[in-house]
Amino acid sequence: MTGLSNNKEFLRLSIFFLWLINISGFFGITSDQNEFFLATTPYVLSLTLLLLILNHDLSNKKSKIGLMLIFLFGLIVEILGVNYGLFFGEYSYGANLGPKIYEVPYVIGFNWVLLIIATGSVSAKLIKGKEIYKILFASFLMVLVDLLIEKSAPKLDFWEFVISPVPFSNYLWWFIFSLCFQYIFFKTVKTKEYNLSSNILVIQFLFFGMLAVFL
Repeated sequence: MTGLSNNKEFLRLSIFFLWLINISGFFGITSDQNEFFLATTPYVLSLTLLLLILNHDLSNKKSKIGLMLIFLFGLIVEILGVNYGLFFGEYSYGANLGPKIYEVPYVIGFNWVLLIIATGSVSAKLIKGKEIYKILFASFLMVLVDLLIEKSAPKLDFWEFVISPVPFSNYLWWFIFSLCFQYIFFKTVKTKEYNLSSNILVIQFLFFGMLAVFL
C-alpha cells in the first residue's frame, strides 16, 4: 500500500471528497431528509477509513496486524460493554450505524481504527519528545472527540446510555482503551500520515460540534 500513499493528487481529492460528503451530510441531517442521510453513516465512516488507509504507508506487515488488532479489540470491548455493562456504563446502539454483531455495529470497529490513526498521526506530528507524550496527547484528543459525539449520539440514533448525563466511567475507559490502542498503533505503524488525518479531525470537531448546537 505504498502507491497511493505518495500520490499528492489522490490526497487532495481525498480531502476534497471528505469535506464535500461531510458538509452535505450536515445539511442533510438538519433537513427534513435526515433519515436518508443518517442511514448512510456506516458507508461514510467506512469510506473515510478506506481513504485514510489508502493515503497511509502500510506496506509493513506489522502495521496491518496492528490495525487489525485495534479493530478486533475495539469490537470486543464494545461487545462486553453493551452486553454486560462493563467499562463504559449501560448503553445500547441504535439503528443508524448499520448491521451488528452481538448488538454492536461492525462499523464501530472501523471507527476505533479511524480515530486511532487520525489522532495518533496528528499527535506524532505536533508533539515532540518521548513517544509516551504522543500517546497521551492522542488519547486526550480521542476523549475530546467522544465528548462532542456524545452530545448528539442519542438524537442521531447512534447509541444511548441508560442514565443521563453520560457516566464518567465512559470517558475514563475510553481514555484507558485509547492509551492501549495508541500504544499498538505507535509500535506497529511507523510511518504516520498527517495531512488527511488532520483534516479528518477538524471535520469531526466541526461536524459534531455544529450538530450539538443545531439539533
